[in-house]
Amino acid sequence: RLKSAAAGLGLGLIAKSAIQSAASFNDLQTRLKLVTSEFGEFEKAQKLVARAAKTFGLSNREAAEGVTDIFTRLRPLGIELEQIESAFIGFNTVARLSGVSAAGASAAFTQLAQALGSGRLQGDEFRSISEQIPGLLGAVSLETGVAVGKLKEFASDGKLTTEILLRALKRVKKAASGKIPSRI
Repeated sequence: RLKSAAAGLGLGLIAKSAIQSAASFNDLQTRLKLVTSEFGEFEKAQKLVARAAKTFGLSNREAAEGVTDIFTRLRPLGIELEQIESAFIGFNTVARLSGVSAAGASAAFTQLAQALGSGRLQGDEFRSISEQIPGLLGAVSLETGVAVGKLKEFASDGKLTTEILLRALKRVKKAASGKIPSRI
């Protein structure tokens, strides 16, 4: 009886977790629909989520969360969905090619999204990204002509702007096109 009770409890916890995950994903989908509705881009954003999940081996929830976060920060600033897509795909590409863990990439992406939303990457956000995703600095260096070793000073001066970061991430996306095999 004790084994049956323990098994039942275990199944109950698994079911509860699954229900909570589904509810959380539904909440995230609702949030994505709300933030994209003003621009009529919900379907396009969902397609981006699906492509990113497949390409980078992310769960649908992880991909939706990333797209929703960056969309929420950038689209109201007039940054088009195409640029948002380049940023999201470019970032995940450089993270994957750098061999960064999922947790490290997620933390760095949060920092990047904050920087993009504020207009510039500097201070703690720069330090975090440079430590977690050093490959991004190479793309920024190519975009700016500033040596990687001088980027910290460049960023401290407030010169590492959203526009530069978006161009660098677009560069990564283009350069790595086809180098990331889709996960199925």
